[in-house]
Amino acid sequence: MYRRAVVAGAAAVATAGCVDRLHDVAASTPRDIGVRSRYVDGNPMVDSRSVLARPEELLTHAASFRSASSAHGALKPDATASREFVDRTDFVDDGGDAVLVIAQRLTAPEVRLRLGGISRTGDHSLRIAIDQGGVRGEVETDEPVVKTLLLRLTDERGPPERAIVVIGDGRAGITL
Repeated sequence: MYRRAVVAGAAAVATAGCVDRLHDVAASTPRDIGVRSRYVDGNPMVDSRSVLARPEELLTHAASFRSASSAHGALKPDATASREFVDRTDFVDDGGDAVLVIAQRLTAPEVRLRLGGISRTGDHSLRIAIDQGGVRGEVETDEPVVKTLLLRLTDERGPPERAIVVIGDGRAGITL
């Protein structure tokens, strides 16, 4: 019993702060699409590439990356958790099979983003639904903050070409 507690404790310490979802919505994602997500409370992207650079009425933003260099170029130097997630991604343009999608929403401070599901809308097109947790009902705030969800996508059919990211009532179309 002591050994089991030590192993459990060691696993907890080794994964502390890691919020990669190990079972990312398997039931609501096609079997030939692999996905891992990481929630980031705040804005890991440089402001000029983030939701903050969009018009005030656009609360949802998404960006995609096919190489480590382009993804690192869009992130702030102090965005440690996001940079670690990018470092664990085998990008398509770097000889791997993954693309990175960064979805952002301006919303209330208590909101957390999580992957709701992924569906195909065509041969190489996806619809990515992101849920807003932590609040009930409509989310409104006078002073919105940035919430971010990083998604690592692999597709056995080849890299997706387009995606629609839906968060609440906001949508963002991206070319992957």
